[in-house]
Amino acid sequence: MRAWLLFMLLAAGASGCRTCCPPVEPCIEARIAHVADVHAIPERLPPTSLSPELSNQPHLPDLWSLAIETNPALREAAAGLEAARGRLLQSSLYLNPDFTYSETGLGDSRHAAGILNLQIRQEIITAGKRRLDIASASRGTDVAYLALVNRKFDVLGRIRRAYFDYVALGHILDVNDEVVASLARDTETTRKLVEDVKSRPPVDLVRMRALLEDAEAARVLTEAAFAASWKQLAAEVGVPELAAPPERPPFFEALPDLDEVLVAERVQSANTELKQLAMQIEQARAQLARAEVAAVPNVTIGAGYRNNFTAGQPGAIVSAQVPLPFWDRKQGLVRESQARLVQTTAILRSAETRLSRDTANAYGRYLGFKEQEDRLTRKVLPLLEEGLKAVQDLYAGGDPKRSFADVLLAQQNLNSTKLRRADVRRNLLQAYADLQALMQLDVDEAPAAVPAPEEIPPPRR
Repeated sequence: MRAWLLFMLLAAGASGCRTCCPPVEPCIEARIAHVADVHAIPERLPPTSLSPELSNQPHLPDLWSLAIETNPALREAAAGLEAARGRLLQSSLYLNPDFTYSETGLGDSRHAAGILNLQIRQEIITAGKRRLDIASASRGTDVAYLALVNRKFDVLGRIRRAYFDYVALGHILDVNDEVVASLARDTETTRKLVEDVKSRPPVDLVRMRALLEDAEAARVLTEAAFAASWKQLAAEVGVPELAAPPERPPFFEALPDLDEVLVAERVQSANTELKQLAMQIEQARAQLARAEVAAVPNVTIGAGYRNNFTAGQPGAIVSAQVPLPFWDRKQGLVRESQARLVQTTAILRSAETRLSRDTANAYGRYLGFKEQEDRLTRKVLPLLEEGLKAVQDLYAGGDPKRSFADVLLAQQNLNSTKLRRADVRRNLLQAYADLQALMQLDVDEAPAAVPAPEEIPPPRR
């Protein structure tokens, strides 16, 4: 009897580990490790561990490499993928059998064992429910992977936008320095005319000094915004305590001309948010198929050994058990799954519409600001500079037709236009960053590499 009991226990243990989860594709593993390894992201990265290159002059690839190691949003999405892989593993495991031991009689003085029952039972999954569970979990793993890639581009987009704003504010601060230096030179020239040559009234010097003070106050405000932009950038990277570099970042060269049709097609065909929603539709279909067979009952079969030691009657036990789906036929689960499929499809359509709207808005801003920046640089500023020089020469030469108000007005027009162009460049960079985020360009991917729509496989529907 002990040998029989040992055999039953071994059989129970062996039947519980027949299958294992199929491995995730190696390419997915490699790309996940490239984005963010859930097992390797440290909790914090102190500023002392930063490389000298990042400390002296930060560039977007350096900041992105740091974000891969420290950004908690990437770690959150990577952990979500690990959880989905765990659900896939769990769905592939078969149900464990159960073993029953019981004695139903006390026996007598000659046969103290009484009536002994040993039985092992196994629930048989019917209607392909296990296969459907694996399919649904597999789709869930794909959804989690696309969610991680989408989170990557979301984090990269926010870092890129914050970095562009940091660069633009550095440029605005440079323009403020230029304006302050120019006004300081004009103030010194006016002082000489008022105090040394005595060809101009003292009120001209007072007004020029007031203009210089106003420019210096504006510079202080821009400097505070520039310092705050670095803190915002460091927070987006995931290291809020990251020390600011000692040098201001260089401004960008001329931005490329982007084709509106190619941009819109890239957004609709390559955006991982749409691919994630398309995969969620596939998962919803798998869940609906699973819900439709949920009412089919599983069958539990059993076999065992029975011995009535008192009567000396050994024998076998065979059993079968199946629930009867009279009232609960999973009607609510099927209805919920149908509604979830319709809901997910509608969400995909809404996302496509929203991305089209956001792309049109960002491209319109990019085109408008680019044209405005070009006109200010090529036409407006040269004319204002030429006009200011002419007025200054006439004023310094003592022309009675040219008053200090003319010089002041020409100087204010030139300075305000320079600052306006710097602000236009800031808005232009923000629109450019928004377009890159919508197209989900990688950190080292140039907009010129935007492929034609037929080169990008469409998302699964």
